Amino acid sequence: MSTYRTHNGTRTFHDVLGFTWRHWQRQPWLIAGIAVAMIGAVITDVLMPVFAGRLVDAVGLLDADREAARQTALAALAAILALGVAMIVLRYLCFRGIIRLTLRIMAEIAQEAFWRVQRFSTEWHANTFGGSVVRRITRGMWAMDLLNDTLLVALLPSVVVLLSTTVLLGLRWPAMGSSRPDRRHFWACR
Repeated sequence: MSTYRTHNGTRTFHDVLGFTWRHWQRQPWLIAGIAVAMIGAVITDVLMPVFAGRLVDAVGLLDADREAARQTALAALAAILALGVAMIVLRYLCFRGIIRLTLRIMAEIAQEAFWRVQRFSTEWHANTFGGSVVRRITRGMWAMDLLNDTLLVALLPSVVVLLSTTVLLGLRWPAMGSSRPDRRHFWACR
């Protein structure tokens, strides 16, 4: 048994990622654009609670200085609206890019697969049902579509949310970001 195949002969995930990576390398600017747009959209989403907190703090300061509280609240509201618009635009660009990427990759896969099939011997073509070959190629194209969506639209944002939230908490609340919390601070918070 080969280390690159499982016991029933199917390809390993390593091979699938290598195949995907080779197709992604043909369109590096599109992949980079999708990644930047998705990362930007996620970061705007992560920053939203910071400005929502400022808005709540400003509303709580109404009794002290109404004009300063009003200015702070309006600035926080404007930031929330700007982040919301930026998030929508960046997600739109990301999805437009993923559609273009997927269509290009699926077309390339179909062309390459049928090119390979056409090179098989006449005996193979006589003994193989054509519909099953087309179905396998189509299922492979659909799998690539799903893998692109999973990696770029689901996994990448999850990693960015995890990392950016950790950094944001570490900057705004250092006790949450430290690896060795101070016991005095921990018990003072309770």
